[in-house]
Amino acid sequence: MHFRTSREPFLTAAQAALRAVLTKSTVPALTGILVTAAQGEVTLAGTDLELGIESRFEAQVKEEGQVLIPARYLVDILRRLPEGEITLAEENGGEHVALTAGSSHFRLLTLPAADFPPVGASEAVELLRLPELTLRTLLQQVTFAAAHDGLRQLLTSVLFSLRGASLRLVATDGHRLALAETPLSAEGASGEYLVPARTLEEVARLLGGGGEVSIAAGPKQIIFTTSTWTLVSRLVEGNYLPYESVLPRSFSRQAQVKRTDFLAALERAELFSSEKINAVHLNLSREGIRVQAQSAEVGRMEELVPADVAGEDLDISFNGRYLIEPLRILGSEDIELKFTGPESAAVIGPAGTSTYLYLVMPVTTRQAV
Repeated sequence: MHFRTSREPFLTAAQAALRAVLTKSTVPALTGILVTAAQGEVTLAGTDLELGIESRFEAQVKEEGQVLIPARYLVDILRRLPEGEITLAEENGGEHVALTAGSSHFRLLTLPAADFPPVGASEAVELLRLPELTLRTLLQQVTFAAAHDGLRQLLTSVLFSLRGASLRLVATDGHRLALAETPLSAEGASGEYLVPARTLEEVARLLGGGGEVSIAAGPKQIIFTTSTWTLVSRLVEGNYLPYESVLPRSFSRQAQVKRTDFLAALERAELFSSEKINAVHLNLSREGIRVQAQSAEVGRMEELVPADVAGEDLDISFNGRYLIEPLRILGSEDIELKFTGPESAAVIGPAGTSTYLYLVMPVTTRQAV
C-alpha cells in the first residue's frame, strides 16, 4: 500500500474513525484503525464491536493495500504535523508503515489486519434518505433527553419510528420526554428501531449540512451513510415504552413567551437553585411568568418574564436544567408552555407547530423547599 494526500482530510477521517476505537482491549485489533487504499480513495475504519465508523477521502493511490495501524499514535502524529502533503507506505511486507510529511519521517509497527472485524451489515435494506441538516436538527432536539447511564437500556436509546410518510424520534430518561417529527419527501418503509443514544450523538457530530444521508437497517444493526462516511451500530432489542399514553391531550393553562427572554431568566435562576434538585419555581399569572429560585448557601432571586398567559394562575416547580436544555436547542423565537396542573407534566414546544414537543415532570413542593 502506498498513497499520498494532504493532512486535513487524512486527519479528519482518522479522528472520525477514532471515535469508535477502544482505548484498551484484550483484542489488540480493536485499538487500531484499518487503512484501506483502493481506486483513488482511502477508507479509515474503527470499531468497538457495537459501533463502527468508516471515513473516506480521495488520495493519489500508487499501490492498493490494507494495513491496521494503532489508532492513538496515528491520530496524535497527524495532529502534530503542519499542513501539507503526507505519504503513507507499507514496509517489510506490512510489518511497518512509513509516514512522511516534509522533513518528518515516522515508522510505525502495524497490527494484524486479518484480526480486524468487519464493519457493516451484509443484509441491510435502505429505509429512507433525507438531508443531513434535517437529521442533525432532529437528533439535537431529541438525544439530550435520553438517559446516559443506568441499567435500563431502553432509556439510553432513541426510538426511530418510520410511519411511511414521516419519521418520528422519541427519547426519555423517565423524567422528561422529547419528540421530534419530520415529513418525508416520498412514502417509505414503516417500522420501529431502537438506537443507542451514544450512536446518534456520534452521527450528529459527523453530519455536515449540504449532503444527503441514507439510513439502512439489518436484523440487528442500523447504518447511516453519506458520501464521506458510514456509521454502523447495533440496535437495542425490545419494545419501546408506550410513550403515547403519557402525552396530555388537553390543557387548562397555556403561556406563550419569547424563548431568549425565558431562557435567560432560567439561566440566572439556576445560579440560585439548590444543587441537589436544581428546582426553579414558576408562577403563571396575567402579569406573565414569574421565575423564582432560592438556595440556603447563596440566597434567592425573582424575575418577571413577559408572557401571554391563558387560564387560571398556577404555581409549579421544575428541575431548572430540564427547562434550559430544550430551550437552548430550539430555534423558534416564540415558545408555548402548556399545563394541566401543579403536579402534572408540562409540555413545551415552538409556537404554531406540532412537529416537536418536550414533556417534563414537575418536582413536588416538598422537594422544591
